[in-house]
Amino acid sequence: MFASIILTSLVAAGSVRAGIADGSWGIRADFTQCNRGTPVEAVLSDAKGQHSPNFTPSPGIAEFKITSPYNGTLVIKVAGAADFGSPYQPQQVGLQVFAEPTTAGGQPGVWANATVTPGQGQPVPVAQISWDSITNGEYPLATGQIDNNKAVSLETTVNGATLDVFYCVAPYDIEGLSGDNGK
Repeated sequence: MFASIILTSLVAAGSVRAGIADGSWGIRADFTQCNRGTPVEAVLSDAKGQHSPNFTPSPGIAEFKITSPYNGTLVIKVAGAADFGSPYQPQQVGLQVFAEPTTAGGQPGVWANATVTPGQGQPVPVAQISWDSITNGEYPLATGQIDNNKAVSLETTVNGATLDVFYCVAPYDIEGLSGDNGK
């Protein structure tokens, strides 16, 4: 039942993509729902690890492929602006992908962690983050609703996933998803 709710949610949001291979990692920034006249771009900064250049499958979406281990930050800024495009530290999404899962107290190992840190001066706000991964033919969805004044962290115990970062509008109603671990 839960898997069908998730799959229905993914189809409704238009986010169904090919499954992520074991050990493959990516970041997808989606700012298609932002009503701004100013063009924005997604950039990875402070990256420790390899990543592909920004790939844009359609306007308002930027995708990056990354390797494990990885440690970097995703930022949305005004297109072409120097640095962050603002004198203020913007809202950022920090991403860590570990070479081996971290374990504590017999819990499943964590392969990656994403943390949204508050900021100001960003051209568009993060609305929601989710791990889009495939395991045993099912798409587990972990989502985190963003409060712009608090840091939000979201982990995945699957080896290989795409971190979906949605700006301006949250596509998933996490109140209606049972088993949500991002709230």
